[in-house]
Amino acid sequence: MKTKKLILKKEIKYRDEAIFMKCLDCCCCQIKEILLCEIPGCPLWKLRPKEGKGLYTLIKQLKQKNLGLYEANK
Repeated sequence: MKTKKLILKKEIKYRDEAIFMKCLDCCCCQIKEILLCEIPGCPLWKLRPKEGKGLYTLIKQLKQKNLGLYEANK
């Protein structure tokens, strides 16, 4: 039973990362723009990362993976 729970948690984590990456792509790598998004017609709009729902934790995790995507922001 624990393995199913762990698998589900991993899938949710990967889903959240994928949504964040798509939002980041849409906002031209501007993290603040994800929070200010005003496109309710987007299918990911309700699922986009929000400040109160661990956005900065997700960013920290992605930075640790060295995706190199934050080099453009410097």
